[in-house]
Amino acid sequence: MRKKYFDHESAFAHIWNNADDDGIWAGNAKKLAAKFRVKEDESHDMLSELCDRGLIERVGTETYIVSRWREGDDLGDKELRWWEFTAGLRHR
Repeated sequence: MRKKYFDHESAFAHIWNNADDDGIWAGNAKKLAAKFRVKEDESHDMLSELCDRGLIERVGTETYIVSRWREGDDLGDKELRWWEFTAGLRHR
């Protein structure tokens, strides 16, 4: 089985795109590893790093919250996109 491209942006994009309306992603390292066909240790490290960078917060054993989730009432017509938060990831 071929490994999918797995970096900070693709991991965060997956979490963002699969979060519910409140910015909650019901996932864990095992689910992320399966999605990207990587070892669970790698996906656990990725989740930890995304937490360290302030992009997601862990709540519980299998739940993460996107830290700066789009708030419909506060944004008016502008909808935030995941790539607005990951633009600086490559430079850290």
